[in-house]
Amino acid sequence: MSLRHNENHAPLVKVVYSQVRVNGKVELIPLELYADGSLRRSVG
Repeated sequence: MSLRHNENHAPLVKVVYSQVRVNGKVELIPLELYADGSLRRSVG
């Protein structure tokens, strides 16, 4: 398994989920959390 890094070369720590309400329904959006504290939307 290869490690993923962001633009600042910080390693991926874990994938977290954010709740978003769309048209009255709650959806979970996966976000990648990096060691420098940045978040980026996961693209699958």
